[in-house]
Amino acid sequence: MNRSFLLSVILITAIPGSLRSQEKVTFGGYLSDMQTLYRIPDRWLWENSLQNRLNLNIYPADWLSATLQLRSRIITGNTIVQFPGYTDGVGGDQGWLDLNFAADGDLGDSTGYVLTTAIDRLWLQFTFGNLEIKAGRQRINWGQTLVWNPNDIFNTYSYFEVDYPERPGSDALRIQYYTGTSSAIELAAKADSAGRITAAGYFRFNTLGFDIQLLGGMYRQEDLFLGTGWSGSLGPAAFRGELSYFRDLENFRDTTGNLMASVGIDHTFNNSLWVQVEGLYAGFARNRDVYSLLQVYAGNLDVKSLGFTPWSFFSSVSYPFTPLINGGLAVIYYPSWKGFYLGPSMDLSLQHDLALSLIVQFFSAEFDNPLSSSSRENYAFGFLRFKWSF
Repeated sequence: MNRSFLLSVILITAIPGSLRSQEKVTFGGYLSDMQTLYRIPDRWLWENSLQNRLNLNIYPADWLSATLQLRSRIITGNTIVQFPGYTDGVGGDQGWLDLNFAADGDLGDSTGYVLTTAIDRLWLQFTFGNLEIKAGRQRINWGQTLVWNPNDIFNTYSYFEVDYPERPGSDALRIQYYTGTSSAIELAAKADSAGRITAAGYFRFNTLGFDIQLLGGMYRQEDLFLGTGWSGSLGPAAFRGELSYFRDLENFRDTTGNLMASVGIDHTFNNSLWVQVEGLYAGFARNRDVYSLLQVYAGNLDVKSLGFTPWSFFSSVSYPFTPLINGGLAVIYYPSWKGFYLGPSMDLSLQHDLALSLIVQFFSAEFDNPLSSSSRENYAFGFLRFKWSF
């Protein structure tokens, strides 16, 4: 266990003793077990993930709050042996501080295990009237759309991640000032594991029934970043969108930059049927060399790699068949790959704190391989998860 990990645990408990008698503490989390079955070309793979999440919130004073949240997993399966570097991918930390601990080993000729604990939230927040200052590992969410978020330059996440609803955090400083009930100004900066700085300003306001945001700054010391986003209603439907423009700082005069944009509409009907459509244009995808679905499914994701192809189109439906059973189906179309994604799911509430979920993901796409003729790849993933919240 590295010193940064231990230091972080000590810092969150090192609130001055004079405040201890005033502490208000909340504690919760969940325990889940997920069985996963993979079908990739020529191979069947499996793994089991036992996950425990612990959330500790402390409110020692009206102007001060703190959070410590840990995600621990025991993963077993033949995927660990089949894919070199699996442990580094699971236990790697993209933040400035290394707050992950990981260990692995073999359980036989074809099966391995990984033990990992990660601190993905660790922050102090100071509140003085309309001013909030938060320092530490936190989630900064500036996204408006529901599938792809070009405005989310701090905490990019994958839509295909089914077992991490909290999503990753950043080692950041965030300053927020609320100028009204629906308007605010923010300044935020983070450092990643390579020491690269992402810093931006953000202004949110409401006009004509729409929440509008304007933002801009520097992305990973590589690009000038400008963006805007909105959310509101078009008649009975919700209408959301995001646009982001990136321009390389080193080649500022020699490039026209890259645009990313996502636009979506969603609506809930009187019978509780929810329908959603969304589209993404990703300028960076024009220069990506992708020869396999595994490259995009298992790779590290950042805001520039949100789009696997220049255009992507998404649609989904969700319906509560009973108060305890909810079903859904998601579809993505990738025109330049002649490819698609299908994602049926079913959630069953056993009790108020017990849930069972069945999720299937199927990918099919055609790739131009530089070493051979084009070929179609099909990948299938099945997830069965049992979750107890406390």
